[in-house]
Amino acid sequence: MMDGFDPARSRDALSDAVCSTFADMTFIDVAPARAGAGPGARPVAAPGIREVRAAIDVLRPVSGRLELRMPEDLRARILDILYDGSEGEGGERRDDSVLELLNVIAGQFLSRYFGRNAEVKLELPQYLYFHEDNEGETIVDLDFDAEGLPARALLSSIRYRY
Repeated sequence: MMDGFDPARSRDALSDAVCSTFADMTFIDVAPARAGAGPGARPVAAPGIREVRAAIDVLRPVSGRLELRMPEDLRARILDILYDGSEGEGGERRDDSVLELLNVIAGQFLSRYFGRNAEVKLELPQYLYFHEDNEGETIVDLDFDAEGLPARALLSSIRYRY
């Protein structure tokens, strides 16, 4: 088991994973937001904007949590692209699309960081509700511009008790 994530390496690997996964899965161009400039610099949860938050916990080779945040407008756009606006029975596609996107981002990030042959163990992705606070120390906090809509990816260290 390794000690933890290096912030500089994590930043590059996570940024690449988010941008390439969005492009490949949703056909949405996502770029790192420049601090204080452009639409991507807007906070994800500005007043009056409903924020969608999902997280996946990394158990191996190191423990941590990867979180993806976006406004409801971006989730709706992803849904429209993937399913031509159809939400399916009870809206399960709506829920599954963001969780699957996060799952692929996590896999891409970990492959970039540890290499393709690393033994990786992940929990199932889940939505975070009621603005649950991050339980661990933030290693990387990245803002993105998703064709005019904000998005955020965070990597945090979390210690698990077994």
